Amino acid sequence: MGYYIGLDGGGTFTDGVAMDEKGRLYFAKAPTTTENFSIGMFNVLSALAEECGTTVENLIASTERFSLGTTVGTNLLVERNGAHTGLLATAGHGDSILMMRGSGRITGLDPELYFHPQATSKPEPLVPRNLIKEINERIDYQGQVVVPVNVEEVEAAVRSLVDDQGVTAIAVSFLWSFRNPAHEEQVVEIIKRIAPEVYVSCSHQVAPRMGEYERTVATVINSYIAPKSAAYFASAAKRLHEAGLNHPLLIMQVSGGILPAKKAVENPLTSLGSGPVGGLIGSAALARSLGHDNVIATDMGGTSFEVGLIVNGEPLVTDENVIDQYRYKLLQLQTTSIACGGGSLARLSPFSKSIRVGPASAGASPGPVCYRRGGTEPTVTDADVVLGLLSAESFLGGRMPLDREGARQAIGLLGKEVGLNPEEAAAGIMKINSIKAAELIRQQTVIRGYDPRDFHVYAYGGAGPLHAFMFAQELGVKGVVIPLGNGASTLSAFGCATSNLVRYFEAEEMFNYPFQLDQLNGLIAKLEKDALDALAEMGKAENITLERFGQMRYGGQWLHNLLMRLPEGNIGPNEAEAIIQDFSTTYDTLYGSGAGQVSQGVELFSVLIRATAHLHRPDQAVQEQPVSELADTTKRGTRTIFWPDQMTFIESQIYDGRYLRFGNLVTGPAVVELPHTSIPVGLGQTLECDAFGNLVLQFKQETKGLKKVNDSSSEQKGA
Repeated sequence: MGYYIGLDGGGTFTDGVAMDEKGRLYFAKAPTTTENFSIGMFNVLSALAEECGTTVENLIASTERFSLGTTVGTNLLVERNGAHTGLLATAGHGDSILMMRGSGRITGLDPELYFHPQATSKPEPLVPRNLIKEINERIDYQGQVVVPVNVEEVEAAVRSLVDDQGVTAIAVSFLWSFRNPAHEEQVVEIIKRIAPEVYVSCSHQVAPRMGEYERTVATVINSYIAPKSAAYFASAAKRLHEAGLNHPLLIMQVSGGILPAKKAVENPLTSLGSGPVGGLIGSAALARSLGHDNVIATDMGGTSFEVGLIVNGEPLVTDENVIDQYRYKLLQLQTTSIACGGGSLARLSPFSKSIRVGPASAGASPGPVCYRRGGTEPTVTDADVVLGLLSAESFLGGRMPLDREGARQAIGLLGKEVGLNPEEAAAGIMKINSIKAAELIRQQTVIRGYDPRDFHVYAYGGAGPLHAFMFAQELGVKGVVIPLGNGASTLSAFGCATSNLVRYFEAEEMFNYPFQLDQLNGLIAKLEKDALDALAEMGKAENITLERFGQMRYGGQWLHNLLMRLPEGNIGPNEAEAIIQDFSTTYDTLYGSGAGQVSQGVELFSVLIRATAHLHRPDQAVQEQPVSELADTTKRGTRTIFWPDQMTFIESQIYDGRYLRFGNLVTGPAVVELPHTSIPVGLGQTLECDAFGNLVLQFKQETKGLKKVNDSSSEQKGA
């Protein structure tokens, strides 16, 4: 029996999914071991093997494809634990990365901080000023050499960085390198001659786009995380090979695909934030099966809340991102996150004397109070346990009992500060967290011209299903899908397991309408050839799809540009006219009718090719016949739950979600418990199991006939 395995190492848990040749899915998760990620990885594999009814050795030896999503690069950057990195920049431009376009104090932060500059600061420099060396060279915007490279200056700078400063990685970012990379290539040869052991990144390879600051940041980050990322990839591949894996380790990329580990180390920046992208890819695959064109994919884990949009069946793509207040250029699937996870700490604001939730998180260590690992401050997960929405006894299938009383005491101390009992304080914590989640969703939809009511919400991650009944109902969406039932908490790993091999190839070149079609078609042909050659080099020469896109804007614009799909085949006058019409229609949809600066003309300033090598994966197993009656094994009795949307105790049904079958319907108030998460079904809501094992939450207004319990105690019944 062959298996297709995906692992996603998050900040709190490492998740695993295995799919066998019959399309059956197996899920497992274990705490992330930040001191040694491979320990958590093999703990998950042990749990997966148990779910599959085999040994770890047999599971790994039978694996046909092994894909890994990782937060290693993110952790290296946030914790400032990457390589000692130097930067070579064009003379006069060495301070660009330190100036941060003048907005580094607030980039990526909560908007409310924009009005409180005294509460903000620039992040710690990725490269301190003494490790930035300016080189006399210059290429102009047309790619013409104005000033040749000063070779002696380069040699002296490299020797100073390596011999005197002890750098182990160097980033090279010269002006207009994406127009003509000759100077960067020349400098790389010098570095390899003087210090062959030093890792080198060039901006024309990492981020061949206009925008000196963003391109430089991307190049520096790539060098900063590369040596330790490469060591981690190599170590993981070695351990898996020694354990019996007969295929190359694959690494999840933010492009929405996977790459062999040996290829991924050439540009490790593309693995930064790949975990959330795995969930988005998994959501897109399920959305195609369910016929959902528009999806808001929401991933709430222990540390963060991630949102990505799928519009007309395709995940949105962006060309830039922000990490630790640094904005950088990189083509990737669009996801946005805030610190709004299960581990978010609830604290008393010293200014308003009210409860605030996040952005600080308990993380994996010490974790929430209820984890019994030394945590003392209450978190969102502690609130879930106190309310009774999350069972203290059945968490992680009973393998990790939670300390409900400890959580209640911690929340009680916080509640006492604002005059609330533990349950009321816990309800307030959950409401605040849900409002933050809903607000992020509104921002990501409305700001792009989309109405949330036209979307389904896919709620996954360990905490997503727990909170969807609140944050999604407020948005008025079509409904909520808990993908794969118990697999919802491991959907990012599912996306890793089912991803294809994907790479982007891009070139920035200006085309004003009417386009120079011979030049445009020639550029597209060159990029497509580069894509096919690169995939063939990796042994993938069959079942390949090439998709074309263009970055477009009205003349003179800088901030507002759109990524538009370009037609297949030769682009002639009629196709060019259709491209312009599509751009104009899309622009009006996003920014309002008549908002386009038509008199300024239209520019197509960048062309990119998405190359996808479609890999084999089994079709997901489905249940053939619906069953209306709930099996007795699903019923776990009742429990008194303090429902935060009602602010009262209600006797609620408890169900074992492992035994729900296609056609089963659960009516709230109830909680469906699964080994890796729980799904509250609120008052007037229903939850139905579909043929794929997804659990679909629907909102209704009928709430008659409810039995409320006037009980301020913490007693729980039945479960």
